[in-house]
Amino acid sequence: MDMDLLIELAVRAVKAYLEKDGTIAAAAPVEPRKALVLTEEHCGETCSIEAYGSELCKVDCALAQNYEVNVDDYDVVVVRSMTNSNLFKIANGCTDNKFLALAAEAILKGKRVIMVKECVEILKYAETAPKALYNNIYKNLQILLDSGVELVEEENVKTALTDGIEIPAEAPKTATVKVEKEEAPAPAPKAENDGSVLVLTKRVVTERDIKAAAAQHYTKIQLPEKPVITYLAKDTAFELGIELL
Repeated sequence: MDMDLLIELAVRAVKAYLEKDGTIAAAAPVEPRKALVLTEEHCGETCSIEAYGSELCKVDCALAQNYEVNVDDYDVVVVRSMTNSNLFKIANGCTDNKFLALAAEAILKGKRVIMVKECVEILKYAETAPKALYNNIYKNLQILLDSGVELVEEENVKTALTDGIEIPAEAPKTATVKVEKEEAPAPAPKAENDGSVLVLTKRVVTERDIKAAAAQHYTKIQLPEKPVITYLAKDTAFELGIELL
């Protein structure tokens, strides 16, 4: 059982107990995000819908619907089956089948597009391909990355799909009592910020958070208590020289 799933199950159990006990009120329902998976072949033993879907994100498979889908109906598009040929065609505007057409449309419309790293063929030859040939093919991938496409490892896709979703906090059920009016206490000071420290309050920290901090020239990130940090986020922080506190 992966850590993200374990945390999700633990949170659900505690929430259900507190709601039953009357300690908290049931939270307002969160509208799930919608994601579309683009692939040229079925996913094998585990369907991507089962692997990526959750209460916070509803996942559809374009192949299962013979690609008869509307990209505008989705918040995120996950792209698999990225062969060297497909990479070249999308980067150079050659969309000669439905799979490529939908992928290109999502990018051109500014949709959030996630490309599964393990499904990118050229990356499999990083250690063996002649440098000149590798670089020539890789430049097509770089075009897509420069266009906003995110390269995410398979194990982190599910977390990336729900990144940024705000879950309403449960309101405590309290009895109405008469109390003496008193001044509100002064807010607790935040962690020291000398202009180079970014204070994060969200528990799940992803690659996008690290890159956003780097873009704003932060060199340190103050994490919340008991944070969940994706492997890609840790690698990106190391590569960009950002210290996680």
